[in-house]
Parts: sequence; structure tokens; C-alpha cells
Amino acid sequence: MQRHSMYLYPWDLRDEGAGNVADRLRATGIDGVTLATSYHAGKFLRPHAPSGKVYFPEDGTVYFTPDSALYRELVPQRARMADDYDALRAVATNAADLAVTAWTVGLHNTRLGQAHPHLTTQTVYGDKLVNALCPAQPEVRHYLTALCVDTATQPGVGEIALETPGWQAFRHGHHHEFELIELPDRVQVMMGTCFCPACRAGAAAAGVDIAGLADDTRHQLDRFFAEGTPPATNPQTDPDWQAYIAWRAGTVTGLVAEIVAAIPANVGLAIIPTTQTPNSLCWIEGSDLAALAKVADRLEVPAYQTGVAQIAEDAAWVRKRAGDDARIGYIVRPTFPHLADSAEVVQAVSALRALGPSSISFYNYGHMRLSALDWIATALA
Repeated sequence: MQRHSMYLYPWDLRDEGAGNVADRLRATGIDGVTLATSYHAGKFLRPHAPSGKVYFPEDGTVYFTPDSALYRELVPQRARMADDYDALRAVATNAADLAVTAWTVGLHNTRLGQAHPHLTTQTVYGDKLVNALCPAQPEVRHYLTALCVDTATQPGVGEIALETPGWQAFRHGHHHEFELIELPDRVQVMMGTCFCPACRAGAAAAGVDIAGLADDTRHQLDRFFAEGTPPATNPQTDPDWQAYIAWRAGTVTGLVAEIVAAIPANVGLAIIPTTQTPNSLCWIEGSDLAALAKVADRLEVPAYQTGVAQIAEDAAWVRKRAGDDARIGYIVRPTFPHLADSAEVVQAVSALRALGPSSISFYNYGHMRLSALDWIATALA
């Protein structure tokens, strides 16, 4: 059966009441919630919030009480708002009929990165990108597995939607992210690719000439920063880069397989494979859609292009890349700037349904006008 879920933040449930939110979602035809349980910082506009229209989430925290016995060096911190409000329990109490997916931001965690910089992604120059933990690091892999095990035991959780199980792209909208030179795509890839000791050792053991690749990358970036000359090497075609990219994809797929093996069998694992748009850029984060679809229960894929035609084209690419047998859920933003009105939401949902998805979800209750719920209701009807 195809599910329809709504992405939600705990603070929206707290401020509007879990029962009230659930009633609105049921009336729309939605039968599940994808609730943030591990999340990062932000500055969010909330059009229908009952008091205050801007919310700043606490950075790098979880919205339940973590079991400290599960963790080693990296330990999650409970958000302060969770001291007084248990969003998962509120859903279990007020909306037990709605399926609950725990939306879990994994390795994009600046709080932990700043406290443990040796476990973060490192540029070829040795800069530590503290907003991104490195999935090749054993302690990071243990942390993410433990976090998913911990999340799976929380009240009502039937599935985990794991976002950012791999490396982050160089640009991710970090606080006051700022540049005064234009960065070509190849420079962004090279600056965002991890060359930390764990990555170097793992890639070398797999036969990648990582030392030579690092030297050449640094040389090309040096020339770009000094003269503006774009890198000559194309990571998407160069043999050494392709070998490294393949190793990175195997590293992320292996981590997901470890998580699947560790969590209870009655809790599913969906992978959000990228925060990039379009989805064809997912390789930058170490995501191989076909491989991930085989080890996880399903993929949960953002359909965040602008306009119906581009959304449909991007989603169809995902289906082709992941394979006919892959279970894929698509996430739609049924509002500005992606879709303009009710008719476009209907068309987008229809185009996605034609691809045989396991679910269609909508992002995000707190960010959209309530009128968007009417557009969703029309599309689902």
C-alpha cells in the first residue's frame, strides 16, 4: 500500500498540539508523519505558528532521551525543548493511527564536529569541515549505528529515515557561508572531498592511488586559487577519481548495511541519499542509489526540482538509476518555489505515482501555508 506522510518538526507539534496537527493531516488524506528526531541548526519561518513566526532549532541535538550506554566517543545531546516535551510520545498518545518515521539527520552535526574535529571531513589541505562527520572513521560509524538503534526503540517508531549517512557537499548553507570568488563545480567537488587519515588508509588498502590523487588535487586547486584556472581534471571521468568515488560509495553502502543489521527487524530503514538537487549529484555524498536500495528497506528521495516537468524528469532518473525493483519514496515540496498552485501539485503527484513509489511525502508542515494542505488533499483524492 502506498503511504502518504508529512514531514514535521517537534516544535510545531508542541506549539500547535499533536492532536490538532493530526486532525489536519488526516483530513488531507495523510496517514503518516516523518518526525525530526535528530536535527541541526536553522532559521525557520513558520507561517501558521500560533505565536512567533521564526524558530531557531538547537544545533546537533536529538529530540528524545538517548541511552548513553550505546555510545562511545561521540554521544548525542538531548535538545533543551525535549526536557519538557516528548514529541514521539505525543504522537503515540494523540495519533496512534498515524505511521511514524523518525527523520534522523546523521553525520551533518556541527556540535559534534566542533567537539571532535579529528572525526570530521578534511579537505586536501587538512582543513577540518566541522559541519560534517566522516563516515570512514570507525568512531563515526559506531555513533551512527548506535543512534539508529537508539531511535528505533523510541515510542511508536516503525521506520527511520536516515539523512546524510555519507559525506556532505562543500556548500551546505553553513552559518554565514561566504565566498568572494566563484567556485566552479569541479572546485566544489575537490574542496568537499575528504582526504582525512581514515579515508586515505581505506582507499589505499582498496588499491586507490590516494597519495597521487591528493597531490594532483592540491596542485590544481593551488593554481585555481592563485590564478583562477579551473581544474583540468573531471572527477566524473578521471580514472583515479572514479576509483576513489567507487570506494567512497562502498564505504557508505557498507555503513548502511551495518545499521540495518543492528536495528530491530521490525523497524525499517529508509535512506535519504542526498541533499543535492538534482539527485544525479548524489555521488558527491558517496551515494550509489542501486547499491543503497539493495541494502536498505527503501530510498526516500527528495523531488525538489522547480516545476512539474523537472520534478518528473529528476524522479524518473532516480527510478532508472536505482532499478525497477527498488522501493522508492518521493518527497514533494507542495509550495513556493517548487510548485505554484493546486493544479501543479496534482500534476506532480500524478507524475510520481506513475513511477510506482512506495510512498509520497510532503515537506514540511511548519514551513508551508495551511492552504497547501488543501492542494495536497486535492492531489491525494
